Amino acid sequence: MSYCSDITKNRILDCAKKEFLNKGFEKAQVGEIASLAKVTTGAIYRHFKNKEELFFALIEDVYKYTLNVVEDVENRSEDKNYTLRFRGDDNSVIEELFSEVMRFINYMYRHFDEFKLIFECSKGSLVENFIEEIVERYTAKNMKLIYSVFKQGQSNAKITEFEVHVITKGYITSLCECVIHNIPYDEVSEYIKSIVVFQYYGWQGLMKRK
Repeated sequence: MSYCSDITKNRILDCAKKEFLNKGFEKAQVGEIASLAKVTTGAIYRHFKNKEELFFALIEDVYKYTLNVVEDVENRSEDKNYTLRFRGDDNSVIEELFSEVMRFINYMYRHFDEFKLIFECSKGSLVENFIEEIVERYTAKNMKLIYSVFKQGQSNAKITEFEVHVITKGYITSLCECVIHNIPYDEVSEYIKSIVVFQYYGWQGLMKRK
């Protein structure tokens, strides 16, 4: 691809981001993006097959990064020693969990607009159910952990998959709220700490439930 072609493609992407952020995927118009970028619609279609491909090009990196994070969590939770990390003193475990979550939150804030596109502007696109897909995978992971703890005789709590789904969805959604509600970065740390503490003691209480 030529230098001039790269410049044109980048200008299209910049203008597409503004259009999608302002109107969402469904209402955004390729013609309007072309007008903003001062190119023809044909020029856009030379770089992108359709509106879906153009939208995905904007969020592809963060989409794949997030899936990699989820996969890493899933893989680590399969380790038979994974639950040992929760046997330390409460403050140490909470700090470890907090640091882990903040690594992702920091990434989100470095790519704020891209995550806003996924969370708020993706209705009608192939990624409109992305949050729910993440919730389903975390729910499955949490169910396996609960079964493992139950099997080891560390808890005899009866927790249904529906309960786990609801709790997990609340947690995942609470992280997305940072972007959805434009929480200032200098305030996000305290917000995330509250979420982590709430989740930690909430799960502790549930697992001790008779």
